[in-house]
Amino acid sequence: MILGIVTARLGSSRLPAKVLLPIKGTTMVEWVLAGMKASTVDKTILCTPDSFLAEYSFYESLVWTGERNMTGELRAAAEAYSADHIVRVTADCPFITANIINYVIEEHIKGGSDYTYNHNDNLPSVTKEGIDVEVVTRSALQKLTSKEHLFIGEDITIHRVDMEEEREVFSVNTLDEYMRAFKEL
Repeated sequence: MILGIVTARLGSSRLPAKVLLPIKGTTMVEWVLAGMKASTVDKTILCTPDSFLAEYSFYESLVWTGERNMTGELRAAAEAYSADHIVRVTADCPFITANIINYVIEEHIKGGSDYTYNHNDNLPSVTKEGIDVEVVTRSALQKLTSKEHLFIGEDITIHRVDMEEEREVFSVNTLDEYMRAFKEL
């Protein structure tokens, strides 16, 4: 089973509550959730620390509490949904498409890797910021300690998928980036 997770939070310092800004008649978070659902994942959920977002969303949600720990959150979701693979994107990336998600999933499955990504700030990549997709196996998450990152864990096979794009940044972190996304989408 492949579980699609869209992570979202309201607490952005540069553009607070940006995931609730409208994109083509819906919020950015719902836009990204719909893109994930249109991909080949078996189930799509929202993962958030904000109970308001969980209650607002039309999608099933998993609310995390306490200190932010992405590895632990993904592990908990994998176990709760009995997922073999977890696909993660963030809600502030409205340019992500089902085709991009599917491509990274296909490369992950074909390569037999524990962790596959097309962009990660901590790993080499030519893919631009904002069309980030990560795919990880449940078994890889179970190998890691609670705060160990996917890309530094021992015995984790990593696969990078490079995707050339014309635009520099695809994510929404500022009001100017939001206005660009609003116009372009």
